[in-house]
Amino acid sequence: MNTNVNDEKNVSRKELEAYWGDHNHRFHAAGRPPTSEWQQYFGTLPKQRVEEVYNRLWACGLMDMAWLVMLYERGLVDRETVAKLEPVLEKSMTEKGWGGEDWIRQNLPDHDEDVASAVNYGRTLQEPMGRIMMREGIMYALEELQCTRACLLDTAAENVDTVMAGHSHRAHAQPTTWGAYLLAVHDQLARGEEQLELAFRHVNRNTGGCGACSGTGWPVDRERITELLGFDDTVELTYDCEGSMDDHLTTLFAAANIAVTLGRTATDHNNWVSEDVSLFTTDMEWRGCSSFMPQKAHAGSYFERLRIISNRVLGQMQTGMLNYHNEPIQDVLPVYMSEEYVITALAQLEGALGMLRIILPHIHPDRKRMWKLLREGYSGAPDLAIVLVREKGYGGRAAHRICATMVRIARERGIPPYECSAALLQEAARISNDRIPDITDGEVYDCMGLEHFFEKHNNLGDPNPQETLRLIERRRQAHEEARLRQTERRNRIENAIAAMKKRLHAIACAPTE
Repeated sequence: MNTNVNDEKNVSRKELEAYWGDHNHRFHAAGRPPTSEWQQYFGTLPKQRVEEVYNRLWACGLMDMAWLVMLYERGLVDRETVAKLEPVLEKSMTEKGWGGEDWIRQNLPDHDEDVASAVNYGRTLQEPMGRIMMREGIMYALEELQCTRACLLDTAAENVDTVMAGHSHRAHAQPTTWGAYLLAVHDQLARGEEQLELAFRHVNRNTGGCGACSGTGWPVDRERITELLGFDDTVELTYDCEGSMDDHLTTLFAAANIAVTLGRTATDHNNWVSEDVSLFTTDMEWRGCSSFMPQKAHAGSYFERLRIISNRVLGQMQTGMLNYHNEPIQDVLPVYMSEEYVITALAQLEGALGMLRIILPHIHPDRKRMWKLLREGYSGAPDLAIVLVREKGYGGRAAHRICATMVRIARERGIPPYECSAALLQEAARISNDRIPDITDGEVYDCMGLEHFFEKHNNLGDPNPQETLRLIERRRQAHEEARLRQTERRNRIENAIAAMKKRLHAIACAPTE
């Protein structure tokens, strides 16, 4: 693929000429306007998501609505109080702020503090607004994670026969494919999704009505709040509601696990697209530039940014964890306020996942170079050792020793692996004081030439293209199940809140008895 050809569907000739003629020193040798998508996921989206989710007012408003419905149903407030509060609480859904009783009083037409205080009958300020905010952040991250998994599966399916060297300790290990590699990345993210779903279950539990640690003397119905706000469960022990909050850590650890995988694959691809390696290239508009070196158009710039934003997730995890360390099991600010780190980590994670997803279609493997380098890496030696064991009667350690000695000799003499011969293997056996193998040149070449490697490696999970495709289809089914679970989670919460608002409005508009 010629990545220098201008794609008229994306950039018009007029736009290109304007780009070439602009004297901004940040323009570079790529000759293509840099994409704006990386900025969306690197900076804009995480910032907007934090502002959206961490705006406490909407979460306070939802809890106040649910609490007010429950208080009315328990006979603890009258309809007139509900009618006065309902329009103010609805306003909290569209504005920004901290929320709470003071905000309500300021927005009541008569600033009636007694009416405003009704929303706090029998409850403490902070529960469970943090959980409402965190579950929203988790759902956004889950949805982006599922999009990224789908992209990985699609790209893996397109590259089941893109042969490359697998690596161990940064050296050639055994042949593999880029498709198999991407499937490994996918599976790590899928396991991370399982952890994030567990975090959602821990977070999406109602703690409202717990008091400071021992509940309230008001005859409240905590289970009703669980129903009204779409929580999955209720944290039963009131002391546990304020004192523990380990759901924060569960979420941070899940996010960090996913971010580590993103950072690791970014490092791999950063190495592979470097000019000295050149296994892959990226489209010109995804490359970095230099204000000093006119020739600079480095393909790894985007992967550097992906590592940066992944590292930010880890930073939030460490800060949140240290905030808990050595704190008492009670309502204290370092623990109570750590929801900020959770929400920020989730927003950064969403951005990092989006960055991987949008770069994948713009990475192009150099298949000829990958095959050339693979064939020069002696990675057929393990299969040659298998032949010595299974067909020539050698013990496993002796076979390993003979093949290792042959490869050492070949490297010293500049003999490429596909020119290794039976004579060279027999010479290696003499050097290592082992029995001389009765083997042919064809048997040696069949292993060291790698042309039939993937035909022989077709066990469960091997990089054989057909096996990789089979695994991809299985994972597509699992991905669809995960997507449906997420859809059901979001629908359940949205339906519960819609029903709660409808119930509140019905109470407020009911005729006075």
